[in-house]
Amino acid sequence: MMTASFAIAQLGLLVLLLDSSNSFSTKSSSPLLALNLKCTVKPTLRDKWLIAIQENQHCTRLTEPNNLQFVIGQDIDDPNTFYFHEEFASISAFQDHLDSAHFLKYHEFVKLEEPFVETPDMCFYHPREEDEDALVQMKRAIHKDSFGLNVNLYPKKDVRDDFLKVISNNKKGTDTTEELALQYTYGESISVEGITNGSANTFHFHEQYTGKNHGKEGFDMHASMPHFAAWEEFVKTDPFEKDPEVFFFNIIEI
Repeated sequence: MMTASFAIAQLGLLVLLLDSSNSFSTKSSSPLLALNLKCTVKPTLRDKWLIAIQENQHCTRLTEPNNLQFVIGQDIDDPNTFYFHEEFASISAFQDHLDSAHFLKYHEFVKLEEPFVETPDMCFYHPREEDEDALVQMKRAIHKDSFGLNVNLYPKKDVRDDFLKVISNNKKGTDTTEELALQYTYGESISVEGITNGSANTFHFHEQYTGKNHGKEGFDMHASMPHFAAWEEFVKTDPFEKDPEVFFFNIIEI
């Protein structure tokens, strides 16, 4: 996962890309672009930041037809730590977002206020095994009060194929058999030329669940399913280069 320079990461997105002369390219054939982001906000600036990001989120969803999703979640333990998941129809759609008036306004707020405790973490990936035609036709809804998680996994090179088979089975089972599962999105880390180098065999996930207890019911149901049990059996084989990173949050509509 990429850790951007502080000046870039303060924006919650890649500020270097604000220059319209910058061009994007990635090493994947999929046109869809997803990003996950984690940031911790200074407690004294939390309310002001929430107002600023609310406007950015609202305007992005309202005025950018090629923005497919913009989700913000609050950490289940730390009220000042937040997670984003965003999806765009293409790299150029993300560039359009960075050039938009509402993003530039947010950029100015962050430059002046410096609301973050430390450098946010951000990663880019192309969602795998998705119906891209369907996704670009309609934005994903914001499911307020749902339970979310962003995950980073680092499988060893020699188990990559087995890892992908187990993950594919988990996604298929989640998407087709779980009534309380709202989303299971994953993809491999990608390079954005001139900005960041992706890491082979690094995979990023965004999942959402609904139900009682702010959606935790849906996640607990997911964890009881046969396809998840198969995943747990795979994990017992010591398949990772380094420990998985799992971040749980409550999705908010701010």
